[in-house]
Amino acid sequence: MATEREVLEFIIVPPFEQRAAVAAAKERFESYLGNRFPGYRFKVGPFAPVGDEEQFSVLPVMNFPGDDGKSYMCTPPKRWFLQEIADACRDFDLKGLRHYAA
Repeated sequence: MATEREVLEFIIVPPFEQRAAVAAAKERFESYLGNRFPGYRFKVGPFAPVGDEEQFSVLPVMNFPGDDGKSYMCTPPKRWFLQEIADACRDFDLKGLRHYAA
């Protein structure tokens, strides 16, 4: 059984100051990211003491269950890809004034 798998799901933790605005736009934000990065899933998490409180934190979901019932680790995503996701988070219009076509 092949036990290598690419990370397909990410948890996005908003900056402390933007947590309420991101929570209010959660579904639109997750949809925006899914359209920007087809084939990947995104979930907005609550503020957590990780990373920089002024930047979006992108946390890859690294484990997955194998057919044998054991837990395996995904291949870590490239740093440039995590940065692209963080940049897309920063570019998102929380007020809904701009529209993006992915």
